[in-house]
Amino acid sequence: MPADFSMTAILLVFYLTFAGQIYLLSIHYPNQLAKRVSYVLKNYPPTEYPKLYPSGFTTLAAGARAGRLTIFRRYNQLVALLGGAILVAMLASGYRPAAEGGDEIFVMLYFFLQTVPFIVIAFSEFRNYKLMHEAFQNTRRSAELRPRRLFDFVSPAYVVAAVVFFVAWAAFYVSSAGDIATWTVEKYVTLILISGMNLAYIAVIWKAVSGAKLDPYQAYSDQVKTIESTTKTMVFSSIMISLFLILTQGADEYGLEVFDPPLVSFYMQLCVVMGIGLTMRLTKIEDVDFSVYRADAEAPSPDNAPAT
Repeated sequence: MPADFSMTAILLVFYLTFAGQIYLLSIHYPNQLAKRVSYVLKNYPPTEYPKLYPSGFTTLAAGARAGRLTIFRRYNQLVALLGGAILVAMLASGYRPAAEGGDEIFVMLYFFLQTVPFIVIAFSEFRNYKLMHEAFQNTRRSAELRPRRLFDFVSPAYVVAAVVFFVAWAAFYVSSAGDIATWTVEKYVTLILISGMNLAYIAVIWKAVSGAKLDPYQAYSDQVKTIESTTKTMVFSSIMISLFLILTQGADEYGLEVFDPPLVSFYMQLCVVMGIGLTMRLTKIEDVDFSVYRADAEAPSPDNAPAT
């Protein structure tokens, strides 16, 4: 660590960043998600909107959702309290981040605890969609007026930025890794892993733009919003991972590893903001068309496209 850096300033940056992580991931977004679920349960009961509860026993399904929502709230409250206790313990013990880095592993472990309920919800939603598809009966056919295209959902400037930042990272990584003849397995694995991650982003985007929707009942306008949020999330994720890798690699090159914990914390918060946050902003629960889940609603086409 350069001698001219104040440890007080370094600690202030870390504490503020970590406090932001506690608030965003264990208080703000869990509360926002809980409000969305409560809104649906209150305004769209299973007696009138049975297709929204595909278990076959709609009242029990709604009750199960309410029960899981309570567990979700309690878990996040406990994790938030744990985060606060960690901050207090750090302050009380006179914690100092290691100059050579490595303390970011604790930030990542806490982040994992914070994401557990969101991962559980994601798997539950996929199971829900599977049950919906099993119960779905299509009674008519339609076709899109025109095929969907990538730039219908994300600006070309963002896509170009994602490519430029990936190339910039790859060039920086290769140039700072020394003679390729001296590369270790770790160098090759990193290059392959990040390249594979970006290919995975491309696959998700392609599936979202050209594939069938997960929810067979979803209104076409809501499907468009879902595709937009998925596409933008993947593109922004590519940009962010490239920037993050450039910054962390630069920190290693110039002896600034002491900033790795707040940098990792800030990056993970940014991922959540551009993932969950972006989805919530683009698909406001009050604007979702729930009429498609009524018992007497006409079944849409598989891709819910406008009829010709």
